[in-house]
Amino acid sequence: MATRNSMAWQSVLMDIDLPAEYAGEDIDRTSALVDLGFEAGGVMIFIPTIDNATVGLLVQRDSNIATVPVPLHYKKPSDDATGAWLTTASTGGFMINIPLGGIQYFRILTGANQTSDRTFYVKGTV
Repeated sequence: MATRNSMAWQSVLMDIDLPAEYAGEDIDRTSALVDLGFEAGGVMIFIPTIDNATVGLLVQRDSNIATVPVPLHYKKPSDDATGAWLTTASTGGFMINIPLGGIQYFRILTGANQTSDRTFYVKGTV
């Protein structure tokens, strides 16, 4: 688990060899639980080189490893419909800034299985 109680950068591992931590988890696509240390207004994420995939977030209401996270949705600017927050598919090598609205715990989710472990870097914002 990646834990740091400040606004410093922290590494988050997507370890494809670990057993699932919650019901229905696809470990080849899901990172360890991130604890930003405070209820952040947003998060910046450096996306490493990955197998071609989208990147999104699964949010949790608490730090219990067994809590099943849910996709972070957003309101589209053109209508009242919502959709899961995702990047477009890519092979990584960039940074994203995602509005959270007061979330402390989340996992990074890729849209396709990764063939090796990946290390992301995250930092909460106010």
